[in-house]
Amino acid sequence: MNDIQGANFSNASYQMKSNPFSLQNGKVLAVSVNKLVGEGMAEVSSSGQKFIAKLDAPLEAGKHYLVRVNQSDDMISLSLVHKISGERNSKNVAQALIQHLHNQPGDKVLLNAVMELINHKIPVTRELIQFASEQINTGNMKSRLPVLVDMLKAQLPLSEKVLLSLEAGKGQDTFSGLLNSLLDRLTASGSGHDTVNLIKKIQNPLQFHVSKQVAVKAMGNAMNQSESFSNRIGNFELLKSLGIVPEDLAFQRMNEGLKNSFSSALIQNNTSLKQLLDLMSNMKEMIAQKDPKSLQEIDPIMSKLAAELSKGVAVDKKSIEQVVKFIFESGVKQLTFSRMAEQLIDLMGDRRKQLLERNYMNLLSKWDTGLPTSNEGKIFTMLTAGIDAELTFNLRGEDLGQAMKKMLRTFGFNLESQLHSQPQISASTTLKEKLTQLFLHHPGAEIRDLAERLVMKMNHPALVSWEQSSIMNIVQQFPLYLFGRHTDITVQWMGKEKEKGKIDSDHCRILFYLQLDRLKETLVDMHVQNRVISLSIWNEQDSVNEYSQSLIPALKESLQRMDYQLSSVKVKKPDNQNTIKQIREQEMQNGSYTGVDLKI
Repeated sequence: MNDIQGANFSNASYQMKSNPFSLQNGKVLAVSVNKLVGEGMAEVSSSGQKFIAKLDAPLEAGKHYLVRVNQSDDMISLSLVHKISGERNSKNVAQALIQHLHNQPGDKVLLNAVMELINHKIPVTRELIQFASEQINTGNMKSRLPVLVDMLKAQLPLSEKVLLSLEAGKGQDTFSGLLNSLLDRLTASGSGHDTVNLIKKIQNPLQFHVSKQVAVKAMGNAMNQSESFSNRIGNFELLKSLGIVPEDLAFQRMNEGLKNSFSSALIQNNTSLKQLLDLMSNMKEMIAQKDPKSLQEIDPIMSKLAAELSKGVAVDKKSIEQVVKFIFESGVKQLTFSRMAEQLIDLMGDRRKQLLERNYMNLLSKWDTGLPTSNEGKIFTMLTAGIDAELTFNLRGEDLGQAMKKMLRTFGFNLESQLHSQPQISASTTLKEKLTQLFLHHPGAEIRDLAERLVMKMNHPALVSWEQSSIMNIVQQFPLYLFGRHTDITVQWMGKEKEKGKIDSDHCRILFYLQLDRLKETLVDMHVQNRVISLSIWNEQDSVNEYSQSLIPALKESLQRMDYQLSSVKVKKPDNQNTIKQIREQEMQNGSYTGVDLKI
């Protein structure tokens, strides 16, 4: 949970504030005089707020006026601007405000917009009327005006980019649809190669996982002496193409070359003693399940690492080489090599992992168009096909979580936050930075438009996320591509902040909004209390309840392994008054979360 959330936001982007009603000097307000309290003072109300002020001109109780605020050190006074004739309804107030605050005559669209703002008790200023006149028109009023109201209620800056970002988040465009369209246009124009590669990485979130599995299987096959010589040679050549071993390495020195390659990568990545100890602990656990008698070989190495860790000494080259050697020699013998090789690759460092993924992509492009004729190509195609088939049925949650985390980092949702906190970092590897460059500089109008719409949509989650005291409300929207299908996912996380930037996973609420091929719109409402989980699934199809019942036992068992208990799964169908999208918007705007000791 927190891994995925942390990849999106380094912290909650918007700090909610409970600002008291404030009166700025010179501001024009529409007020109602509730009662006169003597000595030139009156109780007045504006935008749902009551306050006492001095009157600079005689005003009548029960009447309605436009007044200007005059603020001194110890007193607020109101000077008359205009008396609002007739009843104090939103139309009369709006007409008066437009007349006195707007430089141009207001049309029906602007009048209706200002009336809507008044009905929502939003203070109307000269700047707000000007902004509304520029942004709201007949064509977009129905969709954009509610977004403007929400923006003002959330006390977000009065900015066109903020408004467009909020509108993009609520619009019909999907990330997957926009990405597909942009990829097609860039490919057709032969431009934006870096952007094309980043989009393809997002559309293949399991690409690194597959490339890692190809490398692991190729190592296992190449070292397996029961395999045919041609098969071992083909796998060895594949390891060279993937960048796991040097190009000039001879087959006879393969084992030595693999150990040197991984030792060098771990040293360059500044692998810590704790990471080495964790690696050996995992291996010990696997060996204990297969052959407990062999534990005597691993215990001395772990004892040495633990002693060095307790002394606080830095890891040395010899310790790394000893661990790598043990994994390659004892790991193969104990049939634990595949899992340990995966963990070794994870410790190689970003540069080496990116090289592995890039080399895998090059091989995929090379042999994806037709049946390969070389031994290496045939082995690569066979391994890739087998891994893809395994993933369809045996994809582990931790692998999917890591893939999603990496995909979100590739997107660069929190680009601005990163640049603000770490100005020295390079953002050139994120899609958001590439999209920004496209809509600023690309000559193609359609490509500029698609890039800007994507950036606006990427801004939306940060604008509707907030943090108040120790409570976090984080919204995420992203596409998910898996097994030839794709969908946009909206997730809202609500809960207490356990430590900086992390939600307490013992007590929280999570909303998942999914667009699925067969089940269509689906909303999953997940409540966690003391690690007890209750699920409510909203869907309009009658068959969902039947589908879900057969999956509950597996879900219950999986949650128990993570020390969670499933208490209930309820399938709900919306009534005639509400669609799932409306329910989702109500729940997301609600932002309600009930914890053990708190309620908002």
